[in-house]
Amino acid sequence: MSSFLVVDVGGTKILAAALDREGRILARLKLKTDRSSKESLLTQLEGALDTVLGEAKLLKSEIGGIALGVPGVVDSARGHVVLTPNAPLSDTPLREILSRKWSCPIVVGNDVNVGMAGEVWRGAAQGASSAFGIFVGTGIGGGLVLNGQVVEGFRGLCGEIGHLLVPLGVELETGATAKKQLYLEEVCSRTAIENQIRFALSKGQKSMLTEVVGDKKLERIRSGALKEALKKNDPLVTEVVRRASYLLGLATASVIHIVDPEVVVFGGGVIEACGKWMMPQIEKAVQKVAMQGTGIPPKIVQSTLGDDAILFGGLSLLLTSPPAPAPLEQLTIFAAVDKPVGK
Repeated sequence: MSSFLVVDVGGTKILAAALDREGRILARLKLKTDRSSKESLLTQLEGALDTVLGEAKLLKSEIGGIALGVPGVVDSARGHVVLTPNAPLSDTPLREILSRKWSCPIVVGNDVNVGMAGEVWRGAAQGASSAFGIFVGTGIGGGLVLNGQVVEGFRGLCGEIGHLLVPLGVELETGATAKKQLYLEEVCSRTAIENQIRFALSKGQKSMLTEVVGDKKLERIRSGALKEALKKNDPLVTEVVRRASYLLGLATASVIHIVDPEVVVFGGGVIEACGKWMMPQIEKAVQKVAMQGTGIPPKIVQSTLGDDAILFGGLSLLLTSPPAPAPLEQLTIFAAVDKPVGK
């Protein structure tokens, strides 16, 4: 019986795993993403695959497929990474590179698209006819599932909600060049949140984060540190996260008005750590501005799979047969994500 390898290539971490057909995880590996160069990251990816293969005590001949979720624009038909703002993999023929060493089928897709395949198969959107995912981490990614299929769009840009323009009433102070229009991920991602906090600290504002982080420099404020500061009701962190939650809520309302999904799923490292504080504020903002529809209100839920969303999504895509490429005048469908095994 074949086993499968799946890798979540994040801007902050790499999560690799070996799974059997039933979704049981045979081996798991988490690493800090090496963003120093494309070559070093590719070496790290290949090493991660070799490591989980060995830890699962599998042979290459037993691997039925490999799936990778990459944070950016991906031409999944070719397995070519087009653009990755938060990782050095832009313009990389990833499937071709890996196929030099692996003879099995290889699926390469946008990380949130793959994660939403997992949420529809076994997670928070299970059984939904339509779902939109918003994953908040190093950046912000989105993914759309319609009638059990992940939709990429004409240019592979469908769901890229992190690049939704946010016109701000006041200039956001981050220490960088002030702009009155920013992408959503420039305001609400973990990177944006830490930039705003770090800038406020440099201007003399106080925060318990200096105690949470300890003697370390605040070069990287991880989601876990934000969670600890929120638990202590830190005023600075609370205000920055509140503003991010409000803007994420407005973006969610826009998704509802344009796509009208049955379910909106929030995931990613920031939500996983801080969802207790952020989800109620996101829902409140949505309720304030979203139009009333003809049916029940959309469900706005937190991912139930967490880090494993991409692992299960990659497996589901490997276990289903991708449809033939759609004509250019039609929406491009990435892959079916109906239940791949009898469950």
